[in-house]
Amino acid sequence: MSEWKEVADQADLPVGSALSVEIGRDKIGLFNVEGTIYAIGDECTHADASLCKGLVEGTTVYCPWHGAAFDLKTGEKRSNPAPFGVPSYKVKIDAGKIFVESKR
Repeated sequence: MSEWKEVADQADLPVGSALSVEIGRDKIGLFNVEGTIYAIGDECTHADASLCKGLVEGTTVYCPWHGAAFDLKTGEKRSNPAPFGVPSYKVKIDAGKIFVESKR
């Protein structure tokens, strides 16, 4: 069963920024790309670096340590050295609050 969890204020995530949040044990990266907010797992599957600290180009984020690329829309791996992708989460905005769908 899933439920929506409030994770941040929309004002805390201006266009072009990223923010790391936690839901239980899950580390989730929020990315505001041209006004659209994406949520994916915030730990690179290669070396556990925070993807929120990486370079974002379009809807791709690059791991700050070794450059593995991930799709912000789906969490899919786009390049090595990451062995696989990261989770992707649904996002909704309500009354200036950011909510992420928790799968636990």
